[in-house]
Amino acid sequence: MYKKFKKHIGYYFSLLVILLSGLILVFLLSPNIKLQVVIVLITIFFYILWGVMHQFLNHELTTRIMIEYILVGLLGVSIMFFMIMGGLI
Repeated sequence: MYKKFKKHIGYYFSLLVILLSGLILVFLLSPNIKLQVVIVLITIFFYILWGVMHQFLNHELTTRIMIEYILVGLLGVSIMFFMIMGGLI
């Protein structure tokens, strides 16, 4: 497992950059909820794109994996939606 992780460290680093950039931008833009929503949606889009491209480049892309990335992205959207509706953001 460590060997596989070491082989893909560049991919995982780029994912970390995408997610941390989204998180930092959301915190920096905290007074503007509409802009925060846009940033979260863009971050989720790039997460899904990253996942599909990573699996495609490693010849492991299946419909099941693609659906998994989309569902995780939709989970993020629903969490954001309920946080906004609950007044947590």
